[in-house]
Amino acid sequence: MKEYWRSLAEFEGDPEFRTWLEREFPEGASEAPDGITRRTMLQLMGASLSLAGLAACRRPVDSIVPYVAAPEEIVPGVPLRYATTMPFGTSALGLVVESHEGRPTKIEGNELHPASLGAASAWAQAEIFELYDPDRARGVVYQNFDSTWAKFVEQWKAIQTGLAADQGASFAVLLEPFASPTKARLVAALKRRYPNARVVAYSPLGNENVYAGIAAAAGTTYEPVYHFDKARVILSLDSDFLLESPDAVRHARGFNTGRRMASGKDAMNRLYVVESTMTITGIAADHRLRLQASRIGGFAAALAAELGAGSASGKSEVDAKWVAALARDLKANSGKSLIVAGAHQPPAVHAAVAALNGALGNVGAAVTYVDAKDTMRSSTADLKQLAADMLGGKIKTLVVLGGNPAYDAPADLELGKAMAKVEKRIRLGRRLDETSAACDWHVPEAHFLEAWGDARSVGGPLSVVQPLIEPLFGGKSAIEMLALFESGEEKSAYDLVRETWKTTLGADFERSWNRVLHDGVLKDSEPPAASVRFDTKAIAELAKTPSAEGFEVVFRPSSALYDGRYANNAWLQEVPEPVSKLTWDNAAVISAETAKSLGLETGDLARIKVRDKSLVAPVMIVPGAADRSITIALGYGRKAAGKVGNGVGVDAYALRTSAAPGLELG
Repeated sequence: MKEYWRSLAEFEGDPEFRTWLEREFPEGASEAPDGITRRTMLQLMGASLSLAGLAACRRPVDSIVPYVAAPEEIVPGVPLRYATTMPFGTSALGLVVESHEGRPTKIEGNELHPASLGAASAWAQAEIFELYDPDRARGVVYQNFDSTWAKFVEQWKAIQTGLAADQGASFAVLLEPFASPTKARLVAALKRRYPNARVVAYSPLGNENVYAGIAAAAGTTYEPVYHFDKARVILSLDSDFLLESPDAVRHARGFNTGRRMASGKDAMNRLYVVESTMTITGIAADHRLRLQASRIGGFAAALAAELGAGSASGKSEVDAKWVAALARDLKANSGKSLIVAGAHQPPAVHAAVAALNGALGNVGAAVTYVDAKDTMRSSTADLKQLAADMLGGKIKTLVVLGGNPAYDAPADLELGKAMAKVEKRIRLGRRLDETSAACDWHVPEAHFLEAWGDARSVGGPLSVVQPLIEPLFGGKSAIEMLALFESGEEKSAYDLVRETWKTTLGADFERSWNRVLHDGVLKDSEPPAASVRFDTKAIAELAKTPSAEGFEVVFRPSSALYDGRYANNAWLQEVPEPVSKLTWDNAAVISAETAKSLGLETGDLARIKVRDKSLVAPVMIVPGAADRSITIALGYGRKAAGKVGNGVGVDAYALRTSAAPGLELG
């Protein structure tokens, strides 16, 4: 019987590993982490439980009033469930939230929503802890002193008077990417009010290379929608589509559907993975090849040549037999295959992937493309221009809605320094974080379980974000802030969303509105698939993709903290990374051969230098990693995350630049 080993230490028979294995609990498991005493831990737990115990009644109407005498329809101990939506970048996840006596307590997926189909990601589950986080901002703050919402509104009206003079030329709004009809409507209204104002969307994990590649191959930017359930053969080029993607829940559902067999005569799908570090997608692969991330372009060029769709230019350094076998399988399953690439790969790789899917007849089957409306995507180029204008003194008023750009913007932009040049800086955020420290005004942001909104998943239907509880700390939503900036008047999010949906739903609005709130989705509101043709000339651009002659550094989202937004979530910090099992930390992941050549072992500290920037990180040897490739998770090294997240891990954003935010070559 074949034996399997769980780590290099077990394979080598390391005595320390055997001692650890035989212990019921790891050494030190009964001891508190450094800097955390039993008293501190009990205080944090008590604070969370106190917040969870705040009495607030939530029904699916606008009026949300805390109750002393419980409404008749609420029976103590009997949960109520409401459908809502969790916005996640330019996608969304349909949820059903369980509520006890007016307090949200459990999140699950909405079976009627195609992005979840009854399942929920770890990040969605963790939002309950985010709601009751004792480190959330508890009120309006002005220059580190407590203030009020009324004073902020008064101050804004004074600012607004000056903006009319130059039609907003000195005014900028920096927000997170979104797919929301109401946000899109309000942003358009703001631009009409101030034609010269800048509205910029940015996220460190905004899939910009994906869109740029598709635009290069098709001439227009489209949103790719992958249907893994329709693919018999799947090729993943450095893409952990089962975990990292905002649409990973739907991807996992589709992939698992293709794995199921009703009888012994049925065939499972086949998964080929070429990647630079071991991922759960790689673990699930039928055939896996480890390869530096910077050489994925060369591999794609060699595959294109084997498929007869391009020339074999570039450095692939891959076994020709491996590529030939893969090409034969893809050809044999034309129209029933799928190729995907990691979001950190350069645009040329994504352009080639789109062209290859087109050449194989997969477009319209395993992959469709939609013209996503009501969407504002991340743009590092726009952020770079905004930073330059702030440094140049052209921006007098800056508003930051959500996100944390002072922490996660490319290091070469020096956004914190640029923000300091702006006279008036306003921030909407859930915590007093790194960006809040760079602003004068801080307005607490309402959690999506506390605020009305709307969203659309990738290629999916429209849905409403329905709150379950009154804002615990008087938080405001991004759409309420946008409405204030556009009109100078305070408007409720409930009224703003209904105003948008009256146009969408048309006649018999109230009945249709209540049905959407009940189901969580608007039936038959998916965007139609676009008719797209890709130019195979895009494959030739692979020859221009640089590859590492020495070392490369690959930046990937954390399986726990994502881009850093969940750094203060102890539950997620405790969840082991699926492959390395690392918790409460990130590390520079390298192969055993690379570690041997450098004289390093797991736990050693190493300095990683990229051009003029460097950081010191612990090394972790993980089987399956490509040689001369260093992978490091983003989202750690926070300085203003909260009591849980401060000082945990190292900040990999310090090495990221606007020129190559996903992959740096040494």
